Amino acid sequence: MPYRVPKSRLLPPRTAREVRRERLLHTLRQGFPKSPVLVLAAGAGYGKSTLMASYGGLWLSLGEEAKDPVVLGWHLLEAYRPQLENPGEIEQALERGAWTLAGEALLEEVSALEPHTLVLDEAQRAASREAVAFVRTLAQSPNLSVAILSRRAAPWEVLGRVIGEAELAFDPNEALLLARALTPELPAFEVERAHSLVRGWPLGLRLLLRAMRRGIQPEEAFYAHPDAAGLLAYLLPGLPEEVQKRAARASVLGEFGPEEAELLGIPDVDLEFYAEDLLLERVGSRLRFHPLVRRALMGTLEPAETRSLLSKAADAAMARGEGVRAAGYLLEAGRLGHAADLLLQQGESWLISGLMHTVLSLLDRMPDALVRARPELIYLRAEALRHAGRYAQAEAAYQEARAAGVERAWLGVSRLYLDTVEPAKAWPYLDAAQAQFPEAARALRAENLLNAGRVEEAIALGLTGPRVLLRSGQPVQALELLRETFSSPRSGVGITPVFPAGRPPGNHREDTLLLSLLEAVAGNAQAAMAAALRGRKQGEAMGSPFVVALAEARLGHALLAQKRWEEARAAYERALSLAEGGPGRLKVEALGGVAATGEDAAYTEMVQLARESGDAWVEAFITLTVAYARLRQGKTFALPALAVQDPFLLELAETYPWHEGGVETLDRYPFLAETTLFAPPLERVRRLLWEMGQLEVAYHPGVRVEIRALGGLSVAVNGQAVRFRREKTQLLLALLLLRDWNKEELMEALEVSDGEFRVLWSELLHLLEPGRPPRARGYFCKPYGLVRVPELRVDLWEFDGLGSRTTEGLATLHCAFAPPFAGLEHPLLEAAGTEITARYREGILRRGDEEALLEALRLDPLDEPLVERLLRTARAEVAWAIHTQALRELGLEPNALLLAQAEARRTKLKPNPPAAGTAG
Repeated sequence: MPYRVPKSRLLPPRTAREVRRERLLHTLRQGFPKSPVLVLAAGAGYGKSTLMASYGGLWLSLGEEAKDPVVLGWHLLEAYRPQLENPGEIEQALERGAWTLAGEALLEEVSALEPHTLVLDEAQRAASREAVAFVRTLAQSPNLSVAILSRRAAPWEVLGRVIGEAELAFDPNEALLLARALTPELPAFEVERAHSLVRGWPLGLRLLLRAMRRGIQPEEAFYAHPDAAGLLAYLLPGLPEEVQKRAARASVLGEFGPEEAELLGIPDVDLEFYAEDLLLERVGSRLRFHPLVRRALMGTLEPAETRSLLSKAADAAMARGEGVRAAGYLLEAGRLGHAADLLLQQGESWLISGLMHTVLSLLDRMPDALVRARPELIYLRAEALRHAGRYAQAEAAYQEARAAGVERAWLGVSRLYLDTVEPAKAWPYLDAAQAQFPEAARALRAENLLNAGRVEEAIALGLTGPRVLLRSGQPVQALELLRETFSSPRSGVGITPVFPAGRPPGNHREDTLLLSLLEAVAGNAQAAMAAALRGRKQGEAMGSPFVVALAEARLGHALLAQKRWEEARAAYERALSLAEGGPGRLKVEALGGVAATGEDAAYTEMVQLARESGDAWVEAFITLTVAYARLRQGKTFALPALAVQDPFLLELAETYPWHEGGVETLDRYPFLAETTLFAPPLERVRRLLWEMGQLEVAYHPGVRVEIRALGGLSVAVNGQAVRFRREKTQLLLALLLLRDWNKEELMEALEVSDGEFRVLWSELLHLLEPGRPPRARGYFCKPYGLVRVPELRVDLWEFDGLGSRTTEGLATLHCAFAPPFAGLEHPLLEAAGTEITARYREGILRRGDEEALLEALRLDPLDEPLVERLLRTARAEVAWAIHTQALRELGLEPNALLLAQAEARRTKLKPNPPAAGTAG
């Protein structure tokens, strides 16, 4: 159901504008190109609204309820609605409480509009982490400038430049312009006195000038303010007493229009005639009281009259269907019981609309005794805390409600454990709820069965959706379903997972993060990364460590599929750090990722937490993730039996470790041949593709080969080092690393006969391709060179010649640079090694950082200019040690000038001895 936004919120105030503030308008025009968000932060009365009303743009005045990002979303949607082509999809997202998706959809719409300014007035009322995140998303539009008007810079200052009180204050010239308009009879030096007293505060200056016009000395007037009586002394003299009384009654509402006239019992008074005297702002057909003026005027009423008026305002708000506003009036009126009753009636529907902060704020304004006297309010607080992702507090509140006799708390705790995917903890609460709430418990039971890995039972109870497809062994179908929804005009906004009625998806079911997991399993690892990063951004916007932690784990899965081991490990460790203090289940995927990169203890802990949570499917899934990651690293893993109903996972386990067979599995799940989470080693995949007739090569050996030439030449086949029977076979391979040859050139370089060459060539082929059939065409070798195929890794090929490595590069081979072909005596190899080393050294010298310079020195420790350069850095000691060690090995002494520099540096860094007579 759409949230009703009062039309007056969308209109700029019409205030007195005696002074056109060209200085500040110029500041705005110059400021927006440099900072798309400007925060005008100053106390009441600094002319922020007046300034921006004259600047122009879409206007939105915020209230306390806009702390909830869903409410802020509705306000923004209403502000933009006349200009939007298709607001319906944004509405759907807001109705589901999916404000991050609504923000992204609105961003897309706003980016298609002409350049414009959005003004958010009274932003201090809506200050929340989520509101800041919503505005940050919208501010990414290249066509949007945002002005945030707030009495406090925090928390908005993170979004852009802050224009504070010092800039917003009147300068002397503006003070004179105001005085000419209001009190032309005052001499300039009196105006200057007033301006100095108020330090440029526009409202204070206006009040002071009015008082001085009546003969009050500026010092006397100034020091009476901002006391309410002093403020009224400036405003009310000269106004009819009846107007004063009616203005006080109207001030109770804060905003007043024709429709409230009868409500307040003042149908015959047009306060607009006195708007200037009362500093009222005109908003459409309504009048808005300045907060200072409202507080002062309300103080003139009897408390009983104030309560009566607030009660009437609450009743009128209820008649208009504005329950949240009515609750606020009731609390202000002191009608706490009525406010509590209203919260009990409508609070849960507000939560479903995403107003958890509003509900928590209203509950916090009620005395604890009142809340405890109505245990259903304790339950409502637990629900709001769960919706906000504050699980530990929510669990404590549910237990308190249950102890107070609220039977629905059994369902609430069940929902909490569904959100955190801890099915084992949920079962006893579901069983207890079954008797009184059979239908609700049945729907929750279906979801819990799925979380426990009992997929067939969950399906029998009617549960459907992408998670059901994933856990029933249909990852491709699950991915297609999500991709189809995400490819709609508003990516992700239209997703409506099947969950028990009235309960929004839990944090672990963020659609974007589910898409990331499915892309990693059965799609595209790059797309999985993009979805994980987007999910992390959404989690940060929501202020949810749960979502951010899960997003980091999903990012780790995407990196793991790409064999980017170190980056994956870092992502998993970030996930673990964020998961501290949260549900144990949140650590499961991250621990499995750490185990996949080689830590056995992490696997043991993962299994323990998965079993404690009761999720057998995730234990099997992560176990296979570990096993396949290690297999791709050339390691073995003892795969245990898997207690799941998932045919896909069971087949992966049966085929593991892919030493034999696998054609049927690869044919059934062709995505295993891509860069995905459960892909077998590349060499095994390509061998199977060759057997299936899908790889157009004459022969595939089914092995991977790593050749390392840096330092000395070595070869590993499937991770096992191979030995050369003949030294010239090793020379032959080294020469092939340099370039392609013809046979005669190669024979001449090796100084061998034709017959001897055939023996060397045959030995090399069988070394690289063990088990190769006779007369089969070589896979890694061609006449006469090496073939660049995915299964062949050569460390020299990982350098770009500029002193850096390619993306996967030597980090994957765990190899650092060293002059190549060490120990091989051949002039061509020696010349090539010298050239490669020189090119690499030139590249790292161009980088210029201290570590690069030090590496360059290790490659040529006698480079005296480089030593001199390093002696001026923090790595001077290490550099000097490298240089002098090389000199000693050659029996040489260091250059005298360099020695003096080194000694001078050592003396400078040496600590001073204690002075005589002091303790040592």
